[in-house]
Amino acid sequence: MKRGFSDYGPDETWEADVAIIGAGAGGAAAAARLAEDGHSVIMLEAGSHWKPSQFKPSSAWAFRNLYTMRNTRAAVGNAMIPVPGGRGVGGSTLVNSAICFRTPDVVLEDWVENYGCSRLSVAAMKPRLDRVWQTLQVVINPVAVQRNNNLIFKHGADKLGLPGEWMPRSAPGCVGCGVCQMGCPTGGKWSVDRNFIVEALATGGVTVNGDCRVESVEVEGGAVTALLGRTIDPVTLKASGRFRVRAKEYISSAGPVGSPRFLLSNGLSTADVCGAHLYLHPAGGMLGRFEQEIRPWSGVTQGFYVDRWEQGYLLQTYSANVDQAYVGMPWSLGPDLMGVLKDLKNMAMAGALVHDEDSTGSVSLAGLTYFLGDGDRRRMLAGLRECAEVFFAAGATEAYAPIIGSRTIKSPDDIARVITDDIPARRIYLYASHPMGTCRMGDDPTTSTIDPDGRVWGWENLSVADASVFPTSLGVNPQVTTMAVGLTIGEVVSQRLG
Repeated sequence: MKRGFSDYGPDETWEADVAIIGAGAGGAAAAARLAEDGHSVIMLEAGSHWKPSQFKPSSAWAFRNLYTMRNTRAAVGNAMIPVPGGRGVGGSTLVNSAICFRTPDVVLEDWVENYGCSRLSVAAMKPRLDRVWQTLQVVINPVAVQRNNNLIFKHGADKLGLPGEWMPRSAPGCVGCGVCQMGCPTGGKWSVDRNFIVEALATGGVTVNGDCRVESVEVEGGAVTALLGRTIDPVTLKASGRFRVRAKEYISSAGPVGSPRFLLSNGLSTADVCGAHLYLHPAGGMLGRFEQEIRPWSGVTQGFYVDRWEQGYLLQTYSANVDQAYVGMPWSLGPDLMGVLKDLKNMAMAGALVHDEDSTGSVSLAGLTYFLGDGDRRRMLAGLRECAEVFFAAGATEAYAPIIGSRTIKSPDDIARVITDDIPARRIYLYASHPMGTCRMGDDPTTSTIDPDGRVWGWENLSVADASVFPTSLGVNPQVTTMAVGLTIGEVVSQRLG
């Protein structure tokens, strides 16, 4: 059953076997797994239910309706990094680019060997990753919908002999409209509200309550006994009625920012472990100018990548409309900046996504902090230089770096002179849409928030199932791993319920 604001009275009381906070990637997979075993589940999501026909190709509309904090969330340290996150039934899968990577084996092996995450072994995760892959109907989209922004970057990468591939995506019906970040208006993107949540609802034992913001808990001894919160009017975005939920088990799937804040604000964990170890996959975007029209807003939003995982970064194409491109361009270009926007139809877009090998970050009730490490800074600059090389190999006449104070790159010989290794983090325009790691799983309560079963240390019936449980950064887009973790935690909680 799906419910929203218009279905609620001023005071609501609900009960289920399991209450899940959040209806994104992790919570949706956990709900499906629990429902399959016959357990009743209630999902509580601060955002609304949406149909594809309701999405609008407008940044302003999307920021208000589909993004946490209207897309103003940012991490501050030796640079300022926007950290967007989805809001709505479907979570960030509503606004991501549908990119799918399986968890690298070396990452899982590290989690088991160095953090004691026995349930996340390569062997244990394989069937879960297989299920996610099948449920999301992951495909390589045909060339017909990739269009010029992806094709031109592939051409340059191929000329340089780089290890490039088409991006696997959970978008089997993609038509290449290029507005993934504003919600898929055709339904071609397979966000979790269209698969895992549908599977959960089909069991008849799941209720998905949108427009419900969890704020506090009731506890007794070492157990959570109830969740308390407010219903949110989707028109005004203001709190309205109240609700109380009782369950046998509780799962926080509020995301790597929401989950630690929920735990910390209610005294369910401590700041020495909870909120620490924030990873972001910081990214920076390059533009290349071509004589022919590229129309970067047309085609698969992110369709091609170059695998530099061993070097600590990936190169990935991306697209943006005029207003999004404007805020990511260096003001130091002066009049050239407006020229870039005027000729955006001739621009190609790609960027570097960095692994997080020596950067440090945290989430607290006050905000997000993140300090780009010197190694990650150098990897970012190396990735941006390589992006520029690919553009020129593909025939670009100019390239533009996301660096404050930079000038237009006029030729391949200009690349190393403009993107130098000594550029500090504060001069790089960074972006990060993959927060991870703030409720780390581990076998040591002094260094982790949850135990190897996903349960918050010190609480017998409270678990976490989202990307916050990752002990380290992935180095690849995280949605598939997040769903596999959700299936894992759902299975463990189901076993406890019997």
